[in-house]
Amino acid sequence: MRTLILIAALGLSSGLGLWNSARADEIRLKENAPDRHVVVKGDTLWDISEKFLKDPWKWPEVWGFNKAQIKNPHLIYPGDVVLLTMEGGKPRLSLQEGRFNETLKLSPSIRGEPIVIKEAGIAAIPVAAIAGLLSKGGVGDPADLANAPMILGSSDERVMFGAGDSVYAGKSGGDVVDWRVVRLGQALKNPNDPKEVLAYEMIHVADARTEKAGDPQLIRILRTEQEVLERDRLVPAWKTEAPQYMPHAPAQPVDARVVAALGGPVYAGAWMTLVLDKGARDGIEEGHVLALFRPSRSMADPKCIRADKIAFLAGGGRGHAEDCKQNGNDKTTLPETRNGLAFVYRVFNKVAYALVMKTIEPVAVGDPARNP
Repeated sequence: MRTLILIAALGLSSGLGLWNSARADEIRLKENAPDRHVVVKGDTLWDISEKFLKDPWKWPEVWGFNKAQIKNPHLIYPGDVVLLTMEGGKPRLSLQEGRFNETLKLSPSIRGEPIVIKEAGIAAIPVAAIAGLLSKGGVGDPADLANAPMILGSSDERVMFGAGDSVYAGKSGGDVVDWRVVRLGQALKNPNDPKEVLAYEMIHVADARTEKAGDPQLIRILRTEQEVLERDRLVPAWKTEAPQYMPHAPAQPVDARVVAALGGPVYAGAWMTLVLDKGARDGIEEGHVLALFRPSRSMADPKCIRADKIAFLAGGGRGHAEDCKQNGNDKTTLPETRNGLAFVYRVFNKVAYALVMKTIEPVAVGDPARNP
């Protein structure tokens, strides 16, 4: 098995000094980046980049890509040799073929295979963390769900159905024959207008296929996650494979809020999925990287706390403590702080799924997500 070696170019101490003081939009190397890494099964491009870059999501730029170029000259496999070099003051990654010990430099002009996820290759992000939500999870637009065909029942008057059963459902508005049977879950509401439902979580109940079109149509239930009930809805079956992710910053300003953490927890940590209140209609794209923030909050002013203690010890005197309250100075506001990064991997009309890649503190509903 070949060994993957990532070698930082030597003799760049002065260059790296300037690098660390560069603007936030430039590629920055970590001060203590190792010069060698052996890739093992389960590594991702993000993981590898994080060992060497302060902003690991910028790995496409290190490979010489831009937003429009999602072609990778070679998939990276365990055992490949990757060199990190400096070209024109910028870092570049290149593959070294062990067979001839030659280096193939990667640049935007080179065409090759797309970044696809294969069992033996290195994925862009941890696919295992999102696989279930790609295949079975999802949300639905309220208007679409209102018009979705509904399970009506069967000829034998049962109300619960399983794999192999044929049941009637409302008429389809198109030529779709492959369906997901879903049940409405949590309503995801606009944090700025709680009366507006942005989407409903869809609980995947079963897979089904139209046997006979009509009004009603006859469908056969193929596979089930749980029993199918009357009034469950049909939505067109969606693709389950991960797309060719390419991380990049949004081109336009983004000011999103976390409306839910999938799975039910109040707080979310690394490798958990957030639901953001921005979607395709707001310009959100798969591959967008967003910075997570902890919002500013108020707390009791330390000076007023000390004044309260002094007043208490003095027998209840008013003094500075009362002045704080009368002047409205008994509170102080803590600033907003950056908390981590999230990677958008699935986009709907009004909301999007984002994987928490890194966080200092748990992410809460209502936390902001903005341009990195």
